[in-house]
Amino acid sequence: MAQRPLCLFGMLFLAMGLGSCEKPRTTESSPVTVEETPGVPALELLFTFGSEKEEWLKAVTADFHKQGKKITSGKLIRINAVPKGSGECIDEILNGTAQPHLTSPASGVFIKIGNAQSRAKTGKDLIAHTENLVLSPVVLAMWKPMAEALGWPGKPVGWADIIALAREPQGWSARGYPQWGMFRFGHTHPQFSNSGLISLLAEVYAATGKVANLGTADVAKPETATYLADIERAVVHYGSSTGFFGKKMFASGPQYLSAAVLYENMVIESYAAKPPTSFPVVAIYPKEGTFWSDHPAGIVDREWVTEEHREAAKQYLAFLQKRPQQERAMQFGFRPALAEIPLGAPFDSAHGVNPKEPQTTLEVPTSETIEAIQQLWKENKKRSNVTLVMDVSGSMNENQRIQNARLGAQELIKMLDDGDFFRLVPFSQEVFQTPPATALKESRSRELNAAGSLIANGGTALYDAVAYAYQQQAAAPNQARDKISAIVVLSDGADTHSRIRLDALLQLIRANSENSSIRIFTIGYDSGGQAKVLQQISDATQAKYYEGKPENIRDVFKDISTFF
Repeated sequence: MAQRPLCLFGMLFLAMGLGSCEKPRTTESSPVTVEETPGVPALELLFTFGSEKEEWLKAVTADFHKQGKKITSGKLIRINAVPKGSGECIDEILNGTAQPHLTSPASGVFIKIGNAQSRAKTGKDLIAHTENLVLSPVVLAMWKPMAEALGWPGKPVGWADIIALAREPQGWSARGYPQWGMFRFGHTHPQFSNSGLISLLAEVYAATGKVANLGTADVAKPETATYLADIERAVVHYGSSTGFFGKKMFASGPQYLSAAVLYENMVIESYAAKPPTSFPVVAIYPKEGTFWSDHPAGIVDREWVTEEHREAAKQYLAFLQKRPQQERAMQFGFRPALAEIPLGAPFDSAHGVNPKEPQTTLEVPTSETIEAIQQLWKENKKRSNVTLVMDVSGSMNENQRIQNARLGAQELIKMLDDGDFFRLVPFSQEVFQTPPATALKESRSRELNAAGSLIANGGTALYDAVAYAYQQQAAAPNQARDKISAIVVLSDGADTHSRIRLDALLQLIRANSENSSIRIFTIGYDSGGQAKVLQQISDATQAKYYEGKPENIRDVFKDISTFF
């Protein structure tokens, strides 16, 4: 029987604030709803939940509706289940932007932080009582041949192996596999994502050799900073979404990432791909220890939650925790919260996981220690070299596009660190040459002013602008392996003036991907049919495409900033 977590997050880190846990989603998933039954009164229960368990909840909620459950007044219970980021689930209740009756983030840390902030404001908890719905340990997901090259499954593998590869200037060549190139590692941004924060805690634990009682003195040791910095040097980029890392890794293959910090259920999900895109992926449970994602659920304690809502929510939660639904969760890669249910398929080697793991669970440090680890990461994280390519063609004057784009660009500049390099390259029917990228510690004020003074006029030379930015960045003196190198492109329309063709541009940006690894994040800004072209550009560099609008462009830029 696999271990169950005793307490995933026992301490608060209020100094970081709830908003630092996870970014709001810039696109909405479809809620899990059903049609009303004519002539039968219904009570709708709004249920917000961490999106990792969306497919399981879709399936079991449909079953719940089929049973026609009612409350004592005779009203049918109808669940409106909406997937969100875990931090967003709690944050929107605290700030009043949504009024769910029931919520379930991916981790109990969000419940604890939300309750603490709620008590400070109102004197009462946000969610008084929770029950875990499902469980999933945090793992190092790695391509099977690469894991085998490290000795898996015959010997325990962990962070010591990761840091050895990260420090190796020859990459996989040192292990006899030059065709694999450099070791590429990924985890999400620890200020915005649960798995990213867990990555940091695990790295620091591994540096100290401890599994409990981690303190600020341990964090302050010079060797801890060196250990953390060496691992972070292998990071391809960060990001706000663990799901994005997993899906991109599985779709793109080993050339994108060698390994990433994911959840066990995502490794199992990767085996459902038909046909498989590359080698199988396996879950490595670090020998130094790991944490659990415990998916707590509870009824919101706010005035909009009536006694009828509470009655309905209790029925729904009881349904989710019954054995049939818990057993069905295993089909989606989650371990049941009910300890008496044995783990069967897909918790087996055929799906890349080990039901007997994890053997060691790490203790969550104090809030002061977590804050010290966050600060240590800020000082030793991988720095970035970012070029922002901005469309300032005449069509940007429509629908308040240029006004909101200026604000979005300034959001990106504000969220980058002092040690990050930045350059703004505007374009219309020509590409405007600007000074080379410099560290924002020296140029932040200048770049903010430049972004805020953009005006729109003329045609669109999108392809020329992307090619120019790519060639300039690839040749820049600060273009190095120890920086996350990226280009962010915002455009609202089709190319009208470029000399280079799209096929030649795609060939150019793919050409040196092994050596330069410049990712191009694209934003289709009120762009209509231009979305397909921008998607091709981002896909060619294994980055991400965003759909932007004047009303959400600042959130889009904020989300992009989490990659750096």
